[in-house]
Amino acid sequence: MKKIIVTLFAALFISTIVFYISKNKTDITNYGMLFGALATIIAVPLIKFLFPVTKELKIGTSEFYPNLFHKTAEFLKKKRNNR
Repeated sequence: MKKIIVTLFAALFISTIVFYISKNKTDITNYGMLFGALATIIAVPLIKFLFPVTKELKIGTSEFYPNLFHKTAEFLKKKRNNR
């Protein structure tokens, strides 16, 4: 639980820094960055809950893309061999 809270605060901190660096005082369209960061933080646990196969892909970690690549390559090899 502590790890989740630290990750949440770190992501919000980074998004607010980016928001304030790139924000003009008259520009209010940049609020999308904060909403984007919050949506990403909320989406990862939701995707893990809705799609259990993503747990083995380790979504939300640095191993996600290599695991996704290997799973896709295995799937395509099986498809090619079944023809």
